[in-house]
Amino acid sequence: MWLRSRLVGRPGAWARWFSGSGWGRGSRKVASRAVWLEEAGAAEVVDSKGKLWLTTGVNRDGKLYYNVEEIGFLAERGALVLLDYEGETIGMEEIYGKIAGGKYGCSWDAFQAYKHLKLLGYIIGRYGVPWTVKRSHTYSVTDASTSVVETDQIQSLNRVGGASNDITKLLKEMCIDDMHPSFEVYLPNSKFKKTSPGDPSFVLCLLSNKPPSREELETVENKFEGIPLKFCHVDNGRNPSSRYTSFQTPEFSSS
Repeated sequence: MWLRSRLVGRPGAWARWFSGSGWGRGSRKVASRAVWLEEAGAAEVVDSKGKLWLTTGVNRDGKLYYNVEEIGFLAERGALVLLDYEGETIGMEEIYGKIAGGKYGCSWDAFQAYKHLKLLGYIIGRYGVPWTVKRSHTYSVTDASTSVVETDQIQSLNRVGGASNDITKLLKEMCIDDMHPSFEVYLPNSKFKKTSPGDPSFVLCLLSNKPPSREELETVENKFEGIPLKFCHVDNGRNPSSRYTSFQTPEFSSS
């Protein structure tokens, strides 16, 4: 299934628009707080409010962490305040810069796809990244200026492992170099549990070109154990005056 979005404007324009809209930082009276951990490319939640944690973020040894796409989505809506090691607030401009830089496992295009599906109510996790992991070591924020990062936890937070490497190898063998599995998407479910999420409704793949053929699709889907694939292509417009995003909403049925 083909999901196409047309996005206009640069990250800075979005930061200015959200800061002056109803979806800005002041849209909620109570917000969670998280501290950015540069070594991990994620943020540890130090003060959680509401029930967002039930379907957002990954749990490691009893601690909750948000990846950059989750940080951007929640911060836009005033549901999260991101802090640096010194306890200073990190603004939307800098958050967008972290996303747009693409060094933390999520690109600007992938963020737009994430945000669109999240607004539709879907539960979204990074492909190949477990919702929960229990280990003897964890990250720890001891005060506003100190954090300890265990190297063996970094990959489990925001980077996919062997499963993604196998799929990427298969795609390259099929000469499909511009398709990347990005997110596991679950139907809205009030009883969703991170400890037993079940199979996703579909895997969202980000494309930079046209989708693969039906034959190629079936070959790749077999490697995903029959889980349907959906394709997302983000077309970045060049009109800097426009600040809105339009999407062609996909049919979320089996391929």
